[in-house]
Amino acid sequence: MVWSSKLVDGRATQRERGQPKSQRLRAALVERIRALPPGAPLPTERELCAEFEVSRATVRNVLQQLEAEQRIYRQQGKGTFVGSAKIEQRLGLTSHTEEMKASGIRPGSKLIDVSRVPASPEVGAALRLGGGAEVLQIERLRLADGEPIALEVLFLNAERFDGISSALDEDVSFYQLLSSDYGVELASAEETIEATVAGSREAKLLGCGTGAAVLRLSRLTFDTNGRPIEYVRSHYRGDRFRFRQKLEPRFDHPAAPADPLLREATVADAAALARVFISAWRDAYPGIVDDAVIDGLEQNEVADWLGNLVSAGTHRTVVAESPRGTVAGFIGFGAEPDDPRKGHVFSLYTHPSVGRRGIGRRLLEHALDTLAEQGRLAVTLWVFEENERALGLYRSAGFQPDGGRRVEPEYGAQEIRLLRVAADGGADGALAATDMAGAGA
Repeated sequence: MVWSSKLVDGRATQRERGQPKSQRLRAALVERIRALPPGAPLPTERELCAEFEVSRATVRNVLQQLEAEQRIYRQQGKGTFVGSAKIEQRLGLTSHTEEMKASGIRPGSKLIDVSRVPASPEVGAALRLGGGAEVLQIERLRLADGEPIALEVLFLNAERFDGISSALDEDVSFYQLLSSDYGVELASAEETIEATVAGSREAKLLGCGTGAAVLRLSRLTFDTNGRPIEYVRSHYRGDRFRFRQKLEPRFDHPAAPADPLLREATVADAAALARVFISAWRDAYPGIVDDAVIDGLEQNEVADWLGNLVSAGTHRTVVAESPRGTVAGFIGFGAEPDDPRKGHVFSLYTHPSVGRRGIGRRLLEHALDTLAEQGRLAVTLWVFEENERALGLYRSAGFQPDGGRRVEPEYGAQEIRLLRVAADGGADGALAATDMAGAGA
C-alpha cells in the first residue's frame, strides 16, 4: 500500500513548520483514517517514525490518543487498524427504527424480556401512577446492521397498553404503533444523558468489555394531552454511538401561542412563507427527498414562487401568526383540481422552532371546517410515504390512503394520496394536538 505524506522530501511545508511534530502527525493520520474503510491497516510505529521524522515516543503518544478516541484499534502482534465509524443519531422525539432507516442503516431489535411488574417508586412517579399500579417492563437489545448498539428498558402503564409487546418487532416503529393502534400522538420528552461504564450483564449483551464506556439515556415522553406515555432507560455503546443536536437561534418569539391568530396570507407574506417552507423541508425531509433538492432551496426563489401562488388566488393560503406578527406556519387549501366537489390540502408547514405545539393541528382544523362549510366533505391530500410524523397527524384527523400513488420527478420520493370524508360536515372533533415541521402535503 502506498501512503501519501504531507512531508515533501523529508521537510515540512512552511505552514507545518510552526506546528509541533505530534500535531502534524495526528492531523495526517486523522486525514488518512477518514479516507479508509474500517479494519484497514495503518503503518507500523517504525514506518511512521521514518515517514514523519519523529521519535517512537511521539508516535506512541499520538496512537494512544487516537485509540482513546476510538478512531483506531490495535491488536497484539498484528498491528494497528482503522476503527469503525460511530453511528450518529439526532437528539429528538424519533424512534430507533426511524433514525436508523433515515441513516441508511438496517434497524433491528431483539426482545429479551417482557414482564408485568409493580411500578417502582421512580417509575410510578414518572408515569404518574397510583400506589400498587403495574407497568409493562420491556427489555430490548437494539441493533444496527445486526450489531448490538444499545440495551433498552421501556416502562409503560400496564393497564393502558396491555398487549402492545406482542406487536413489537424490528420492522415496526414503536411510536408509529402507539399512533396507529392506540391513538397516541407524542408531543414532547425530557431526556438526560450521562457517561457511565458497562456492568457485566450490559457488557455481555452489548458485546463490549466490562467497564467499557457507555452512554446512559433516561427519557420521559408525553402525549399531546400532557400525559406521560413512556419511561425509558437505555445504555448505548460509547465506542459505536454518538448523539448530535443542531443548535439554532430561536424563532424570533419565545413561544408560539396555544391558539395562534389565523389570517389570510398576502403577497407581503411571501418572504415569511419561504422561511417557514425552507426550514420545514430541511428539518423533515432529509433521507426522504434527495439532499441536492433540499440544499438547492433558495430563499428568494421560494419567496417568488409562494408569492405568485398567493396572488394567483387559485386556492386559499392561511397563516398562523404569533402576537408579534411572526408567521409560524401556513396551510394552502381549496377545491381539488380534478374534482371540484372535493376539497384538497395543497400544503401544510410549520417552522421547526414551534413544532409540536398544535400549530399544524390548528391550521388543518381550520381548513377542514372551511371546506366543510363549502359543502366539500371529502378532502384529499398528497404526502410523502416515509413522512411518519405527517401521517400520524393526518390519521388522527380521519385521513386514510385511497390507493393513489405518484413519484414527482423533481423530488424522486414516493407519495401517497389520503382521503377524508366528514359525515357531519365538521372536522370530526378535535384533532390530536400533534404538530410537525413540514407535513408534505
